[in-house]
Amino acid sequence: MEYIATFGSTHKALKAEKVLKEKGIPFKLIPTPKKLAAFCDLAISYEEKDRTAVETAFRDSSVKAAAIYGKEGDEYVKVQFLRQRK
Repeated sequence: MEYIATFGSTHKALKAEKVLKEKGIPFKLIPTPKKLAAFCDLAISYEEKDRTAVETAFRDSSVKAAAIYGKEGDEYVKVQFLRQRK
């Protein structure tokens, strides 16, 4: 499954991009899909196998995604952030 993280501003999306690049985590910076209501034209796309790494990197660096969606075919389903293990 592919995941899409949306952001409240371009600044937040670019901060997320920087964090993921610094950590060497695979992702794509993409235009936010039109089907998703968003305040920003940029989103981060990542694969299921990288989900824990991406969302942990966001948490550790205080990157705030507006929402996380799972892409199922042509549809997007809002999902919860993974809970951090204690």
